[in-house]
Amino acid sequence: MLPVFAGFHPGNACRAGADSIQMKLNIVRPFLPDLSEIQSDFAQCLQSGLVTNNSPHARRFEERLQQFFGCPITPSVNCNGELSLYHLIQAWKDRLGYGPHDSFEVLVPSFTFSGTIHALVTNNLRPVFCDVDAGLVLDLSKAVVDSPDIKMIVAVGAYGNLVDLELMGRLAKSQSLAVILDNAPAFGSRFRGKFSWEYGFSEMISFHATKIFNSMEGGANIVNDREIADALIRLRDFGQYEKVRGDVDLPGLNSKMTEICALVGLKNLEKVDFILGSRARNAARYREFFGGLEGKGWLRTMAVSPHVVCPYLYFPIILNEDAGAFVNHMQSRNIGVRRYYTANHSLKFYRGRYRQQDLSFTEAIKDNIVSLPLHTVMTDSEMDYLFESVQAYFAK
Repeated sequence: MLPVFAGFHPGNACRAGADSIQMKLNIVRPFLPDLSEIQSDFAQCLQSGLVTNNSPHARRFEERLQQFFGCPITPSVNCNGELSLYHLIQAWKDRLGYGPHDSFEVLVPSFTFSGTIHALVTNNLRPVFCDVDAGLVLDLSKAVVDSPDIKMIVAVGAYGNLVDLELMGRLAKSQSLAVILDNAPAFGSRFRGKFSWEYGFSEMISFHATKIFNSMEGGANIVNDREIADALIRLRDFGQYEKVRGDVDLPGLNSKMTEICALVGLKNLEKVDFILGSRARNAARYREFFGGLEGKGWLRTMAVSPHVVCPYLYFPIILNEDAGAFVNHMQSRNIGVRRYYTANHSLKFYRGRYRQQDLSFTEAIKDNIVSLPLHTVMTDSEMDYLFESVQAYFAK
């Protein structure tokens, strides 16, 4: 029997069977602690006035994250994942010897959330849109360093999936590229049993409420380079390296995590084994069901290497036709779905503005892909209802 956590009440979710048509499945269901678990600590924060500015629980959250990941340098937490990524790119740009007004090109998948591209462009860098492979991650065989102006590569842990990190390392070394991993949806992902940092890469992970692990809102950077780590601490505090005059050596932004978010993160981290274990079990049921449909040629699923542990933020499927009718069908049954990610090179602002390489696979799937809800705490009845609804679509 599943335990009861805040925001989840099995009695309201298990109405499958004769009454299953009335079941409702949102695209996300944030996994959050109960108020009773954090109210005493938060009350103390309010009484002390220490609610932000590298305050005690934020520092403790960083320490617990370091214990979980086993990394030598303490992760730095921020108010959200987007600013974590922005500052990580900013720190590496500075490390490469470029100033704020300088620019160079960055290999990046077009098929990602737009925030990945925004973080590059607002750092005055120019994306070179690249294709993804059947795993919906950067296709390293097609990402070509076709200009001396390419200095960086940003890979995305799409839906929690990972690129071949060993191959990525060889590519980066041979082409002298800085590597950043936008692992916003990839908390807990591993390649050959190792976290991304163990391959020497800098990564960002998001703790937004929609993500696998959340602190309501937040993000973290995990890096192997002490100079980069020190820069990130300054950057989240306006770039200040001393506080008497507030002198700065880089133009950072205020992106510090608040105590309330740190408290939620700490409580969720206590339950991280349940979170990841539950998602793994639920994902196994999804893979079995949708694998059967894939065997019939009705759709395709995301290819996940046997070397990758993927916690699945949503469950993406690729239909053989435009996903519009499928989306309407699922929504008519009160099942939330979304088109996530998107082809950024086709978005209004980015269309025709930056270079692109071979995007044939992205073009082939961008209108056919749809993401299904896969919650941490999800009942068998809810999954049965979702599977029955998908079957009903193909039975038409």
